Amino acid sequence: MKQLDPKMLRNAFGSYMTGVTVITAMSNDGTPVGFTANSFTSVSLNPPLLLVCPAKSLSSFDVFANCDSFVVNILSEDQQAISNIFAGSKADRFSQIEWHKDEQGNPVIDGALTHFSCKTDRNLDAGDHHLLVGEVLDFSSREGHGLGYASGGYFSLALEREAAEISTQEKHVSVGVIIEHNGKVLLSQKDGKVSLPSTTTDDNTNAVSTIQQFLADNGIDAQLGAVFSIYENSKTNTNYIFYRAIAQSSNTKGLGEYIAIDDIAEQDFATSAMNSMMTRYATESKNGLYGVYVGQEEQGRVH
Repeated sequence: MKQLDPKMLRNAFGSYMTGVTVITAMSNDGTPVGFTANSFTSVSLNPPLLLVCPAKSLSSFDVFANCDSFVVNILSEDQQAISNIFAGSKADRFSQIEWHKDEQGNPVIDGALTHFSCKTDRNLDAGDHHLLVGEVLDFSSREGHGLGYASGGYFSLALEREAAEISTQEKHVSVGVIIEHNGKVLLSQKDGKVSLPSTTTDDNTNAVSTIQQFLADNGIDAQLGAVFSIYENSKTNTNYIFYRAIAQSSNTKGLGEYIAIDDIAEQDFATSAMNSMMTRYATESKNGLYGVYVGQEEQGRVH
């Protein structure tokens, strides 16, 4: 039987776009526990069943392997911090968020887009995980967008749509990309100023297709991620969209050179807007919490 590379397999699984959930329950001593998961799916409407997959490596695995009930909290697009808390925090996770109990006494995260209160239908061993099937006893859901996850990064469906609409409604949108590799970003230099790799949409292509083709044409092997900044220069009526991307190698193909993220502050960028954007990128890359700037060149909001 062919031996599969675990890291490559994990990356392949990660290419599938999902939402983000936090699975919660109560231990026998009344301590709330929870973990972040994108391994969640609906199973059946009649009876109402869903499936989550807790890993055996979880510190709270024994609780979920033996629980009689649990909750699936589908996070909204503004709850990225909560996802990170339950994915990596070693401190008291529940002291860092607002939550309440459902009728079974399990934690429900305040502000979640949707929650499902479940009783355990079956709990099956499956390799290095368990298949935890729950029967939905109660649920709540509200209007909004869920937090997205793919290829190791979060994305906002609402903001991705906004970028797509701009690139289809406006002609000749400037589309750029922040390409990162091993703690460095690819920057181009011209006339003593540095800038990000960028191109312009034509009448027939949207922003994503344009920047993907640009990378391919320049021989850059990079995985395109979420949108990072959307803004307009009101003086020139030019729209700008910048995406994040992860390069698979350090080969720049003559497009520029990789500069350490820690050295971004020392760079002389071509525009003040790009300088501001990259200063934010340097800060946000330290903790992996990336926002999306929407507005004008000098004034806007980071979502």
